[in-house]
Amino acid sequence: MRDRIKYANCWEDADRLLTLNYTKAGSAILSIASGGDNALALLSTKPKILIAVDVNKAQLFLCELKAVAFAELSYEELINFLFGSSEANAYYEKIKNQLSPACKQFWNNHLQFIQQGVVHCGKFEQYFQFFRKYMMPWIHSKTTVTELLRNKSELEQATFYQQHWNTFTWKFLFRVFFSKFILGRFGRTKSYLDQVEVSVSEFIYKQAEHHLKQSACQTNYFLHYILTGKFEPQLPFYLRKENYQTIKENLQSLVFKHESIENYLQQENDIHYCNFSNIFEYMSKDSFNEFYQLLRKYLPHEAQINYWNLMVDRMFATSFPQTFSSVQTQSTEIDKGFFYKRFVSEIKHER
Repeated sequence: MRDRIKYANCWEDADRLLTLNYTKAGSAILSIASGGDNALALLSTKPKILIAVDVNKAQLFLCELKAVAFAELSYEELINFLFGSSEANAYYEKIKNQLSPACKQFWNNHLQFIQQGVVHCGKFEQYFQFFRKYMMPWIHSKTTVTELLRNKSELEQATFYQQHWNTFTWKFLFRVFFSKFILGRFGRTKSYLDQVEVSVSEFIYKQAEHHLKQSACQTNYFLHYILTGKFEPQLPFYLRKENYQTIKENLQSLVFKHESIENYLQQENDIHYCNFSNIFEYMSKDSFNEFYQLLRKYLPHEAQINYWNLMVDRMFATSFPQTFSSVQTQSTEIDKGFFYKRFVSEIKHER
């Protein structure tokens, strides 16, 4: 199969989506599927329907596997299954007949991902794994990594970063590994960086520097995963025990669609809330303008849209204030996706 899993996890902070979600129970939600994490997290709002859309079948198979695991496994079994364990294959045998035939065939052909833990099987996660395994030993010891993430004051964190972490080797190898060429070839999709006009390595370095100097980085499970391979000290929203039952009870609202978000918008015009992830990062200005026309035509009055900007500035409320107004534009101060430039939440106010 040509499609492969590019993202085994959603790298956008679900807590931002849930904090600024103004929909009521029984709403209709449209979400980019990606790793499925944030679509599952949005089920906690008890929607009437939640449509998870993706052009990549492998991503949808991953989302379906996670959803079926929620439905069929206890919380403890779910965690052990998704993260990989000696019982992972047995759990898969328990749930596989609940998968659609195409999804079941996909995972039967990729049983090694089941054993390793499906949250580690994406191209992006494997890129971080390579960085962790082969680059970090040349930069910092495990002891230094532990000290970076240890609980300490804001001043102590900034001082440690400046005196012990921000070495010449860190700066050099970080910029090499997260360069446009290496990131596009091995971490993401090359075409996803076509609209980027800034230095990729310098941008990511500055974003990382800002975050690593703050005490908030100590509890950032995204950062912990990048540096240690584990989500600590907290799990992503959809995997926290307190959210398990609500998500499980609303799985019947989840629908998967294999098509572009542009095509789906033209089929359904009663969407109250949209999670567009960071898809506008990849769009040219002309494509962004065309997408706006779809939103203007098909989204109802007071529909809420949410998305992230990384290195490309795309904001509807700025470009089309006659149609969209900003609910809140957040910097990454409280966003665990520290590499993003901003999280944007907007409301359509034109019928």
